[in-house]
Amino acid sequence: MIEMTLIDLPQFNAYHNSLQPIAHYYHEYNKAPIKDKDIDKLLPYAKQTDFILKTFSEIVDDLTYNKEKFESIIYTFDDDYDMLQDFISNLNPLIKSHKELLKISDNILSNLVQAQNDLGIIISQHEHNRV
Repeated sequence: MIEMTLIDLPQFNAYHNSLQPIAHYYHEYNKAPIKDKDIDKLLPYAKQTDFILKTFSEIVDDLTYNKEKFESIIYTFDDDYDMLQDFISNLNPLIKSHKELLKISDNILSNLVQAQNDLGIIISQHEHNRV
């Protein structure tokens, strides 16, 4: 189902691609101490993901409504939220690079919740109008 979403929503595709290195690192090295050199590699992806999610909330009203796609995105955002929250639990805020990634990740988490809420509102409005 997510493949269909990626084709029709370029911004979601960009988001998905920007989060992939973080998700890959999380799944590969889950619960292992995070090295500074790895943080340095992940920071640009985190910054890009943060930027994409900020702009996602700005365009969400302009998206063509498709309940199944929107629900799929909401579920994906929920899974990504859980993964990222678990990932950042291994960061040490006393280390400068960790602190920077933690700050960006907190923004991503907030933006994921906002995007989920925005999509949920659109679904609710369209479903209410159908009744």
